[in-house]
Amino acid sequence: MRVRVYRDREQFSQEMNFGGATTTSILLAAGIEVRVKGARDLMHLKSYAIDGHLLRSGSANWSPTGLKRQDNDVLYESSPDAVERFEAKFEEMWAKPSNTVACS
Repeated sequence: MRVRVYRDREQFSQEMNFGGATTTSILLAAGIEVRVKGARDLMHLKSYAIDGHLLRSGSANWSPTGLKRQDNDVLYESSPDAVERFEAKFEEMWAKPSNTVACS
């Protein structure tokens, strides 16, 4: 199974300044590919596709507060068209030449 994570540049930079174990280092140690958005534009995407069959999208942060205390939405979609559209957009973002490939 291939897992890829596309990170926000500012959050990645802040994380690297803390030192020690980071989200990125944990992902890389697990064999997950990580790229960091090159542009300074905010990365707010909180979506993923699983095996080309299921799409999860919405505003909810993946934190206890984001999932339990904030007013957010989440949508799970199994429409092949919706999954395909998301995957095409993700590939476009993933392939941007301004991205940085995170390394351990």
